[in-house]
Amino acid sequence: MSTGNVVRFVGKATLISVAAYLISGGLAYLLLTKRFYVGDHAVFAAFLRSEANPEQWAHVTRWQVPILLARALLIAIVLLPFREALSAHAPRRRLAVLFGVFFVMLHLAAAAPSPSNLEGLVYMRPELLGVDVFLLTQPEMIAQCLLMAIGIGLWACRPTTPSQRLPP
Repeated sequence: MSTGNVVRFVGKATLISVAAYLISGGLAYLLLTKRFYVGDHAVFAAFLRSEANPEQWAHVTRWQVPILLARALLIAIVLLPFREALSAHAPRRRLAVLFGVFFVMLHLAAAAPSPSNLEGLVYMRPELLGVDVFLLTQPEMIAQCLLMAIGIGLWACRPTTPSQRLPP
C-alpha cells in the first residue's frame, strides 16, 4: 500500500471514528443517559466526571477532543493491516465483519469494566450498575459501532480497483 493510501485510510478512519463517537454519544446522552450523569439518580457521577461538578467538568472539556483523536488514530492504525483484506470483500460482508469487531472488541468484551460491558456486570458495584443501566447504554454503543462500520467499510475500505474484490 502506498504512503498516500495509508494516509488516506488512516485519515478517513480517524474522522469516521470521531464522528461516530460524537454523534452516537451526543444523541444517547440527550435521549437516554443524561439522568445517569446529573440529577437525583446520577450513578455515573460516583465514578465519572460530570457537568454537575464544573471544576471536574473543565478537565473533560480540556481533554475530550485530544484523547478522542488519539483513540480514533489508534483504531485506524490497528485496522491498517486489515484494509486490503476487508476491501477484497463485498460491502455487506465488510460491514458485518467491522460491526462485529467493533461491537465485541471495543465494547462488549473490553477488558476494562464499564457500565455497558460484560466486565462491568461482574466488577461494578450493584448500587451503581443494574440491568436497566446496562440495557440503556447499549443503543449508544450499537449506534457508534454501526456508524464506524458503515463509514470505514464503505468509505475507508472501498476497493480501489475491481480486481481487488473477491466474489461475495
